Amino acid sequence: MVEVHIPDGLIDPLVAGAGWLLAILILAVATRVVNRKVEDRHIPLMAMLAAGIFVAQMLNFPIGGGTTGHLVGAALAAILLGPFAGAVIIMVILVIQCLVFGDGGVTTLGLNFLNMGFIGCFTGYYIYGAFPERYAKAGMFVAAWLAVFLGSLACAAELALSNQMSNGTFGISTVIAFPSMTIYHAIIGIGEGIITTGIIAFLARVSPEMLRMPKITSGSPSGPIVEVATDA
Repeated sequence: MVEVHIPDGLIDPLVAGAGWLLAILILAVATRVVNRKVEDRHIPLMAMLAAGIFVAQMLNFPIGGGTTGHLVGAALAAILLGPFAGAVIIMVILVIQCLVFGDGGVTTLGLNFLNMGFIGCFTGYYIYGAFPERYAKAGMFVAAWLAVFLGSLACAAELALSNQMSNGTFGISTVIAFPSMTIYHAIIGIGEGIITTGIIAFLARVSPEMLRMPKITSGSPSGPIVEVATDA
């Protein structure tokens, strides 16, 4: 079964350790930015997104070949709140899933965060932001799809590297890791794009003020990057 969450015992310890180191550095920056830029009006949305994405990630659906997929939600969180707040939200979800439900390993938590939280949130935010306002919906879809696909590509690289470094003791061979991860997650990404676009379009109708909040970024407060969705 191909999973987004990497379990314990599958990754070479050196690769897992490097993942933890990078994750700690990124989270240190992200939490500092969030603590400095967060406003009271951000808190309810952060809590709502964390709860909703947590539930969505626990609902797996079959996509063929014994493989299951689920909504990652990283692009959704990043588009609505900014990449730093999105990354913090995804890490909180991953910690709960790992420690309480055994979904994903403790040793691989850093890599799982890099694949879903870091790559997912920053890809989702900046790819969407690169689209003109008239193509906002297309931007949402592409951003969400790429967030999933690039995360799966990174996961495949980690599995293949572990396999090579350990002479086959850990990981999965390159010829299996890349096709199995990227092909299935290219399909999962389509669902991710549809769901992400649909959720934001729904929020634009029922709670447009939620989309007008400034995004939490490392620079000066950004404008309402999602406000264009209210015109859809």
